[in-house]
Amino acid sequence: MEPIEIRSPAGTKQPIHFGVDGRPLFGFYHPPNPGPWRGVGVVLCRPIGTDQTRSDRVYRHLAERLASAGFACLRFDLFGTGDSGGDERAPALARAWLDDVGLAAAELRARSGAEKIALFGLRLGGTLAFLHAAERGDVDALVLWSPWVSGAKFIDEVTKLHKLYLNIQTQMAAAFPPRADGQEALGLLLPRALTDELSRMDVLATTRRPARRTLFIDGGNVPARDAIMAHLEKLGAAPELQSHPGHKFLITISDRALLPDEVIDSIVRWLKDVYPTNDLPSNPARRPSGLAPAGERLLRIGDEHPLFGILTPADPARAKPGRPPILITNAGSVNRVGPHRLYVKMARKWAQLGFDVLRIDLSGIGDTPVRHGARENLTYPPSGLDDLGEAIRALGCERVVVVGLCSGGDYAFQLGAREPRVVGACMLNPRTFCVLDLAAVDSADDAPPSTPVHEVPRTLRRMAERGIDALLVVSHKDPGVAYVDLHAADAMRALSEVRGFRRVDFGSADHTFTPIAAQERLNGVVMEHLLARY
Repeated sequence: MEPIEIRSPAGTKQPIHFGVDGRPLFGFYHPPNPGPWRGVGVVLCRPIGTDQTRSDRVYRHLAERLASAGFACLRFDLFGTGDSGGDERAPALARAWLDDVGLAAAELRARSGAEKIALFGLRLGGTLAFLHAAERGDVDALVLWSPWVSGAKFIDEVTKLHKLYLNIQTQMAAAFPPRADGQEALGLLLPRALTDELSRMDVLATTRRPARRTLFIDGGNVPARDAIMAHLEKLGAAPELQSHPGHKFLITISDRALLPDEVIDSIVRWLKDVYPTNDLPSNPARRPSGLAPAGERLLRIGDEHPLFGILTPADPARAKPGRPPILITNAGSVNRVGPHRLYVKMARKWAQLGFDVLRIDLSGIGDTPVRHGARENLTYPPSGLDDLGEAIRALGCERVVVVGLCSGGDYAFQLGAREPRVVGACMLNPRTFCVLDLAAVDSADDAPPSTPVHEVPRTLRRMAERGIDALLVVSHKDPGVAYVDLHAADAMRALSEVRGFRRVDFGSADHTFTPIAAQERLNGVVMEHLLARY
């Protein structure tokens, strides 16, 4: 299938699938912008877990700036992560990740005609890039940003952070004891087979030069930095160290995170210095996109203000005539994958049950370009409701179910109240309902509300009475609904008697359903609700 193209002032990009049979990978190819061509392709190796979620915007900006400088780029999701196929229970997954880097490099060569390949990786992405390069010996340059020295160090740190988080969230500590099938890492399951594989990975055990030139970026207190630098020197990889203390975007909620422009620009400058321009243009043959997981289709919705989306089609054996498709909208400024890859898991599971599922990026979020004059990375972009209306029209159905978490739950509330084609609204921990003042919601005080808080239960009642299937899922003391419960208690309690409205409270879950058991229960609740009604 010919790849679609998404154009913006930052350049052109193509969402693609590639890989081998049984292991489809997803990525974005950024061809070099018109002008000087350097003859070099840069593969951007993603980390996993929360590092992947919070670095998504950084990777996109890095790819765009490299393409503007005359490089071809491919940023991609490892198998079992992001929009790629599979899940974390796949056998020999860590070995597959190393091979995925090679598949991405081969794909980039074929699409761009690049003569040389450079690899970039952040955190575990850097570790995998290093190990792959040392295995292959055909990588020309390597950029490592705060890599882990070993898989064991990565596991130790992320599982420790998970336990600390549970202890801070007191309602969850006792509710989610250690799992028998593996360890949890802030929403990510690390099965025992995967941790065993990762534990055997150590960059200091490599014996082959990974690249001709290496840039090591120290984001601050990188464990074993000096040992890695010394090892690179010993292997003849010509390492250069740059210190840019702090990578706050990795510990900051996505919509509040600032781009590390200094680091991004330093990477681009370093690669430009290593690779002067090439007089020969890049003019490879067009290459189709490969097979997609779950038969998914990559969509560009609209032309003037294109939205990027991924449609997971219903299993034909389970589909039923007249069953409404499901539209999933962004949670905050997290892309269409969702927190903890929640939206991907939901979409593919619901498709197996016979529903078409479309998950999209609103303007300025994920891979949908920001509209002219607006700012990117806004939780509530000014065009949000217009974007969702465009997505609903693209589905081409008279009946649509909208599902969303956090701000996505707010949009589901608004669409259920005003959009005639919406017949179901699944609101998962809505934050403001697009009615309440966010600062007041987050303050958690008992001051009188400054916004029409009673409009929330009134609207929910009207929705249900109009025949809209309204499902409200609420975590323990989640600020948005807790605020409404406090200031409109009687009206919220009375909703329990309204036919068509259903509320499910989770006694021990956080805002994004971080524990794996909470994610599984959430998916089960929504599936049961959908199947009961459609």
